[in-house]
Amino acid sequence: MVLSLLTPETQPLAEESPKLRDRLRRRDRTTWDRLVAGEQTRIFNLHLRLTGDREAAADLTQESFVAAYQSANSYSGDGTPRAWLYGLALNVNHNWLRRSGRREPPEQLNDELPDLNPGAEELAILRERRQMVVAAVQELPEVYRRTVALRYFAEMSGPEIAQAEGVEPGTIRWRLHEASKRLWAILQPKLGEECDDGQRQN
Repeated sequence: MVLSLLTPETQPLAEESPKLRDRLRRRDRTTWDRLVAGEQTRIFNLHLRLTGDREAAADLTQESFVAAYQSANSYSGDGTPRAWLYGLALNVNHNWLRRSGRREPPEQLNDELPDLNPGAEELAILRERRQMVVAAVQELPEVYRRTVALRYFAEMSGPEIAQAEGVEPGTIRWRLHEASKRLWAILQPKLGEECDDGQRQN
């Protein structure tokens, strides 16, 4: 599966507990400082992979935390604080995409994608070119790009992504499966071009 090439190293997550949720709603300064310190890099990575623009990602990261702080009293406590925070970050990002006028690839395709995966040799080549896979994520429609970014760059679990997106966990599993097929459809021709170039050079 192409998405397996994006699997991040496990990092400690921000503390989550009923007391934390109460402190967030009360805008406890120490709690918010810890939340920012614990999630800032992941929020930045999320925005970076969704926009492809480091400067925009930095601005959107700050905007996400400001939006979360301002709406803290609206946090009901349903779901994890991370899912709530990343749901707000997705809204911030979506609004930026609309303002930027970015043209999105269509979610629906005229032709059904073949349910194929790269072979062992092709996966080995892609592992050496991980940046090619990361760049291909930018070519996915927004709904799939968001799901991939949340799972592999923000390091969220399937249930957390479902909470952030307001959908069932099964929908997230389907989106990841569809995103993997679409990524391989994007990467396969590029991989063929690289192999052809290499043969010409030899």
